[in-house]
Amino acid sequence: RNLLGRAYFDAKQPGVAASYFLQNYQKDPNGARAPDSLLYLAESMLALKDNSRACRALAEFSDKYPALATGRLQDQYDKDRKQAACK
Repeated sequence: RNLLGRAYFDAKQPGVAASYFLQNYQKDPNGARAPDSLLYLAESMLALKDNSRACRALAEFSDKYPALATGRLQDQYDKDRKQAACK
């Protein structure tokens, strides 16, 4: 599901991509790519100009995966939060 989402995202179809990213996270929140799916969900929402939903996905990411928000995915997380203007 994460890879399908990435394929749609790369094909400039963020709405379709978002549904796959959300499914991946919801069906297996402890899966290897669940954190990545939340970040790409946020990026899909940003592409759709929906900063509110982007911020919700980023808040969920930081709540659920705090070690990754300050670890391997920190740069992407920080970039997305800044772009979405999350509080």
